[in-house]
Amino acid sequence: MTSWWTDARINTTVTREYIVREVGPKKSQDALHHPLGFGDGLTDDTYLDWILEKGRRCFLILNFIGVPERIFQLIDKSLDDDDLPLTEDALFDLNLFGGRSETLDKKFYRQQFSVLVQDLVPGGHQDFGADEVVPLEPRNGGKGSISGASQTSDRVYVHQKLYTRKKIPTSGDNGVDRVHFVMHLKALQALKHPHLISVWATYAQQNFSYMLLSPTTELSLKQFLDDQPKFFKSLEKQQRRNTLLRWTHCVIAALAYLHDHGLTHQSIRPSNVTIDGSNTIYLANFAALNAFDSTEGRGSTYRTEIYEHAAPENWRRKPSLYDMAPDKTIHPGGGRTGRRIKEPRKAPSVRPSTSFFPNQCTRSATTTTSSSNSSSNTGLKKTLITTFSPAERFAPAASPADVFSMSTIVLHLATMLLGHSPKAFASHRARHNRQAGRGGAPADASFHVNLTQVGTWMEMLMKDAMEREKKDQKGKGTGGNFWRSVGGVVHSVEAGLRREPKERHTAGELETKIGKYVGRALENIGGIGCGCQLQDEDAERERVRAEKGKNRQETWEQEEETVVGEPKYRLSIPATVTTNRSMGTYSTIDQERRMGMVIPVMENWPLRA
Repeated sequence: MTSWWTDARINTTVTREYIVREVGPKKSQDALHHPLGFGDGLTDDTYLDWILEKGRRCFLILNFIGVPERIFQLIDKSLDDDDLPLTEDALFDLNLFGGRSETLDKKFYRQQFSVLVQDLVPGGHQDFGADEVVPLEPRNGGKGSISGASQTSDRVYVHQKLYTRKKIPTSGDNGVDRVHFVMHLKALQALKHPHLISVWATYAQQNFSYMLLSPTTELSLKQFLDDQPKFFKSLEKQQRRNTLLRWTHCVIAALAYLHDHGLTHQSIRPSNVTIDGSNTIYLANFAALNAFDSTEGRGSTYRTEIYEHAAPENWRRKPSLYDMAPDKTIHPGGGRTGRRIKEPRKAPSVRPSTSFFPNQCTRSATTTTSSSNSSSNTGLKKTLITTFSPAERFAPAASPADVFSMSTIVLHLATMLLGHSPKAFASHRARHNRQAGRGGAPADASFHVNLTQVGTWMEMLMKDAMEREKKDQKGKGTGGNFWRSVGGVVHSVEAGLRREPKERHTAGELETKIGKYVGRALENIGGIGCGCQLQDEDAERERVRAEKGKNRQETWEQEEETVVGEPKYRLSIPATVTTNRSMGTYSTIDQERRMGMVIPVMENWPLRA
C-alpha cells in the first residue's frame, strides 16, 4: 500500500537529523549552520532554520532527485515551499542546476507533485492539476465488479480503506457542468444512514470529476439469494435467522430515509441491495447517485430483474401488429405443394392474465388477422401481440413505486427466512403463465403481473410461520414471539404491494410497522441493534409522516373494535373493517370495495404491531 507524503509524514520525516545526514559531505553540513546569504544581516536564521521552517518539501524533492546540496542555491533565490509547484519555464529561468539544468529541471518538475499531495477528506472536494498526484491507489486486479455499476466504476484505496469510485465526464458533448456537479454532490454528502451507500468525498482532475462512495461491498442480494457466502453460513442457525429478520427492517428504513429527504430510488431490485462481510445490508445506486452517469440506462430497456420487481404503474401494456409467416409444413417427397395446417380461427383469442384481485382479471388479447390480399400476395398474416414497455423513468408516483419494489425485497428475505428458495418463489409466481411445448419464452414471473400468486405465497408463509410458532410453544424451537413477528412482517408487506399507488403505505409507515415486529422478536438480544431503529430524536420525522398519512383510513388502528359476522379474511383497505383485538381476527362489512389483495388471517393470530 502506497504511503503518501502528507503534511504529517513530511514533518516527521524531514527533521534536523535527517537534513544533516542527507545533505552530503561535511562542507555542506557545516554550511547548514551559516547565516543566510541574503537579508543584509537583518536575520540570524541559518540555512537549517530556513529548511525546517519553510523548505522541508524543497529539500525532500532535491534529495529524491539526488542533488540535496542544491538546497543552498534554492534558498539564496528566496524560494520556499509556498512557491511550489514551479513551472518548467520557471525552473529553466532559475537555472538551479547549471549545465545539467534541462534534465534535472524535468525531474524536479515531476517529483514536486509527489510531496504536494492534497488529501481527500470526508465530505470534501479537491481539484487536482493534470500532473498532480491523487492520494489513492486502485485495487489490484483493475476494475472491480461492483453490483449494478457501469464501466465508469472501479475500486480504490484511500487511507487503506476501500471505496467505489465513479467517473463522470465534465467536458465534451456528454459532459456535465463541474459547478453543478459539485453542488449536487455536496447535497448528497449530507445523506448519512447506516444502510445507505453514500458519497464520502469528491475530486476533479482534467476533464473528469469523481465521487468516492462508501461503504464498498462485494456481494449483491441477488448473488446472496442464489448462493449464501461463507461468512453468512458460518453463523449459528439462530444468528442467521436474526440477521435475515433484521434486514427486513434495515432496507425499508434506508428507503424511508431517502423519501424523508425528498429523494427516490427508482431502481430497487436485488442487484441494487448489497451486503458486506460483517452481514450489514445496504441500499445502493439510488437515482441521485446515478444522475450524472452517462452510461446509466444504456443498452436494452428490458431487463428481467428490473421488470420482475417493478411496480405496475412503471410498465404498461403495448399492443403491436407484427407480420408472421403462415402456418404450413412442407413434407419431403410429397409433391410440389406442402400440406397446410388448419388455419386458426380469425376471432381474437383472449388469455386472461393474473390480477391483483381474485375476482377480477386484466385481459390481454392476442388477435390473429389475415386478409385475402395478404394471404394471396405476400403469404404473411398480421398478429396482434401485447407486450410490456417501461413507463416514464421519472414518474410522478416514484415514491409509491419504490415502496412496491422494496416490498418485493422484504418478501424475498422473509421467504428465505422461512426456508423457501427464490427459485420456488419465482416458479409459484409464474405457474399460470407457462406455455405448453418446448422452446417458448420464459414464463412471466414478475410481481406486478402475478399479484394473486404473490398473495397465495404470502398466505403460505404466514401459515408456515404459525406452524413454527405452535411448534416452538411446545419448547422445541426459537420461541413463539420470533415466528409471530415474522408473520407480522409478511402481513405488513401486503400494504406495499397494492396495485393502486395511492393505496400503498408510505415507506415510513412500513418502517414503523416492520420495525415494531422486528424489535419485538429481537428484544432479548438488544433489539434491532444496527442504528437504524427509531430514536427519540426522530420524533419530528414521525410527526411529518403522521401529517402526510392523516387522511388514510387505518381501521385496524381503531381503539374500539367489534366483531361482525364470521371472521375469515382481512382485506388490505376495505371500506369498513371491524376487528376483535382479543382474537386478532378480521372481517368485512363491505365486500364489494376490495382495494387490495385478500390475505387470510389465521385464528388467534395477533396482527397488531
